[in-house]
Amino acid sequence: MKNVFKSALMVLSLCTGYLMEAAEDLDVKVLDSQNVKVELNSSNKGDVLLLIDPYGNILFKDSIGITESYQKTFNLELVPIGIYYLNLDTMGSLLVTTITKTNKGLVIEELSDFLFKPCYKTEKRQVELFLNNPRMIKTKIRVYDSYGILVGESSSSEMVVKKVFDFSQVPPGKYRVEVKIDEQMFLEELKIS
Repeated sequence: MKNVFKSALMVLSLCTGYLMEAAEDLDVKVLDSQNVKVELNSSNKGDVLLLIDPYGNILFKDSIGITESYQKTFNLELVPIGIYYLNLDTMGSLLVTTITKTNKGLVIEELSDFLFKPCYKTEKRQVELFLNNPRMIKTKIRVYDSYGILVGESSSSEMVVKKVFDFSQVPPGKYRVEVKIDEQMFLEELKIS
């Protein structure tokens, strides 16, 4: 039991450090009543900046790539009053900043959400899923075959989610793994041979 507690504490410390570092690299601020400025001190290959409306529609998408600094200004004058999400989608995590547009202007809730993305390791006909879940949010995992038929599911609220899916009794082919954390969905396509 002591080892489990120590491991959980170590994972939580690492997650908190990673969150603080990510938050330092991303700066979102209101310039005036209709404009938001986004600055990113550094980014890696595969990083994507998204502006999403309340219905999940992508209003802006930019693949940033490797850079030491990045700046973008968004003019929200033509969008209706409501809540918008600025997502920084990195290789291992998703940082969400909430932007609320009101009659009086814009309000930013800096780094309103932070989620780690699931990691996968395939060995022979087994797939291991690993996910850091420091806030212990209920996580639902579903596996579908190439026809969209549910072939496996699991859920967990553990701090560290670790699941092994055995594909030894199913035919080779493509399978889709859906991991839902809170309201965010992560998809991964696996090829099992």
